[in-house]
Amino acid sequence: MPVDEREESDGRLRPLDPFQDLDPVVELIDLAFGDKLDPVARATLARMRRFAQGGVLIQWLWALWGMVAISPGLVWVEGGRIVGNVSIRRARHRGGYLIGNVVVHPDWRRRGIATALMEAALRVISDAGGRWVGLEVRADNAGARRLYTELEFSQVGSTLHQLRPEGLPYGRPPGQDHTRRATSRDSHGLVDLVRAVIPEDQRPLLEIHEADYRPRWARRLRFWLRCEGEQWWVSEGREGLAGAVRVVRGRPAFPNRLEVLVRPGDEGLARTLVRRGVASLTGSPEKPIATALPAGLDRVATALQEQGFHRTHTLVQMKRTLSRRIPVRSREPRGPDEGETQQGSGVAGGLASCACGRGPRGWINGRPPSLN
Repeated sequence: MPVDEREESDGRLRPLDPFQDLDPVVELIDLAFGDKLDPVARATLARMRRFAQGGVLIQWLWALWGMVAISPGLVWVEGGRIVGNVSIRRARHRGGYLIGNVVVHPDWRRRGIATALMEAALRVISDAGGRWVGLEVRADNAGARRLYTELEFSQVGSTLHQLRPEGLPYGRPPGQDHTRRATSRDSHGLVDLVRAVIPEDQRPLLEIHEADYRPRWARRLRFWLRCEGEQWWVSEGREGLAGAVRVVRGRPAFPNRLEVLVRPGDEGLARTLVRRGVASLTGSPEKPIATALPAGLDRVATALQEQGFHRTHTLVQMKRTLSRRIPVRSREPRGPDEGETQQGSGVAGGLASCACGRGPRGWINGRPPSLN
């Protein structure tokens, strides 16, 4: 996706070079979001830093071995120094692109740099023939949400993110709870369940893909090669699966992950599924457990809190449809009265334009979280 270099005031907008620019971009993200990083984001940032500092040979080897997923992006340069970044990548769903990492150095905020980065990213996507654009933003980031609304993005959903601290015992599984380990025969039921739980408009932005809800041997092998493990537990209802919980034993330095799906009307299963999921980690290191829920699953959120989870943040998913190519210009940054914004990475599929390590796709918790 080509982009013209443009002189804007004293700054310069140019494409990101992942092998030359990643180190300063990592430092920029750490500076801007360091106090907001959860365990997933901290581990991802540390992995990015090792990649950035490994030298060109190591970087190319990591790329060839699939240990990194490099996405195109843009940077804003002032006096030879990178002070802004945005990443862009193609979505898994047809015709879509995802924007992330809209980050600006604290000393350069409120100068319109984030707006210029967003407008340039939209132009790049439009020129590439994209039909829609998605992003995530923290619910409490009013400035960013206002900017995205002005750029014609609309909210399509939200997710509540929670974390269970390390060191807590996993406990024992519930007794006669009518749950069982899922098999490949449950694939159709799991796909039907996720369709019932996650709204259709929200799924593309969360990278929900049916293949990720089919527990087959090839998928287990991919997890094993990443030094991870995945388990599904399901509970049957009158009409197919009433609920399910997915547990992923995270790779070293990364937290474990939990995903809970409960069909509307069967929310009473939430406590059983959460207990089963947490207890299934018994025997592994007592690491943090990260999870996220679509809005409206209040009983599931309560069941998680009973097992030691606490709320960290809420992310809003926003989308803009591109019915035709749009003329978007990166204009000169406006004055200090313009609100500045930062956007994290989650929906863009990596903590930065180079996401070091391919996380499991297609479920709410399967990618590094946004930092907005």
